[in-house]
Amino acid sequence: MSCIYLPDELVAEILSFLPVKSLMRLRCMCKSWKTLIYDSAFVKLHFQRPSRKKHIAVIKYEAGYIAETKNFPLNHSLENPSVSIASNSYYRLEYKDCIRVVGSCNGLLCLLGYSYSSNHNQDETIFWFRIWNPATRIISEKLGTCHQPCNLFKLSFSFGYDNSTRTYNAVVLCTSEVKVFHFGDNIWRKIANFTPYNLVDTLGHDGVNQQGVYLSGTVNWISIYPEDVTLDKFAIISLDLGTETYKKLLPPPGAVNLVPPYTEPTIATFMDRLCFSHHRKKTHFVIWQMIEFGFEQSWTQFLKISFQNLLVDNFGHSKYYLFPFCLSENGETLIFASCVQHKAILYNLKTNRVKKAIGSAITWCYSKDYVESLAWIC
Repeated sequence: MSCIYLPDELVAEILSFLPVKSLMRLRCMCKSWKTLIYDSAFVKLHFQRPSRKKHIAVIKYEAGYIAETKNFPLNHSLENPSVSIASNSYYRLEYKDCIRVVGSCNGLLCLLGYSYSSNHNQDETIFWFRIWNPATRIISEKLGTCHQPCNLFKLSFSFGYDNSTRTYNAVVLCTSEVKVFHFGDNIWRKIANFTPYNLVDTLGHDGVNQQGVYLSGTVNWISIYPEDVTLDKFAIISLDLGTETYKKLLPPPGAVNLVPPYTEPTIATFMDRLCFSHHRKKTHFVIWQMIEFGFEQSWTQFLKISFQNLLVDNFGHSKYYLFPFCLSENGETLIFASCVQHKAILYNLKTNRVKKAIGSAITWCYSKDYVESLAWIC
């Protein structure tokens, strides 16, 4: 029989629908397939396929800050009421000289590592990043090593992608400045004239709520204004990674004049939209969505849930936070992460009831969702 010839374009089209794990096997078939699979155009084509499934990277801490990740498909957590982390040295962050997942973007996870030292009788934090693709098991060397004269938990770390330069960036915010590390050229740049608006000092418990939220080439934080300022108490500061400029976005109209500490809000992203959530009168949890990013008039109330329906204990605790973690692929289940009870709450949007609560020693509020991809930083 004569061989059947398939054009390269058709081969790429077929392979682009396969999961990453299968592609990692097929790259050994021949040199041309290996070249194709690592080609930037194919990587982009594969990432755009609708067949991609959400995954979760959860964190479990043992003996202080010895951390281990567990990476599994999102539907696994929806079907399995308990999530355990099998012992696997590859997923232990200590062997990667890291302690936390800073953020996820395009299938890449940004890991954070740190150490302390004394310099001229002044304590300082030395931190660094490593980029990790769990699907391809490629991990970078230590990048962006930086010395900062303050405690690690006074810093906010974020990770995102600049579409204009096609580069990944880590953003570090402290009480006095904001700096951006560009993974493309390994250069730090300070954002000029950035006013922190008490972004770090007045928000967050154990560093949880200090994390910036990435969306559409921007990193966003919640700010609290000083009491002598007549503007609304809360605002969102949005940093554009391309222009390295920032602007202030007003919160939803229903979130004006919230009174801390029980109602301090959080922001998150799901369905590719910025979400603003807060407690209301210690009885309900409210989530707003910005339908058109940057357009303040597009805030729309997405969900209002009673704490009774959420089956939440100690919701009046001053350190109690709920984070809208992610939405299931069918849009029916919203996963909340609790920073106090180390629990994930699966809430069914159709029945307005808790489907189940996932416990264990996993620190869900530091966990990240991502999709498997072939992406890399270069």
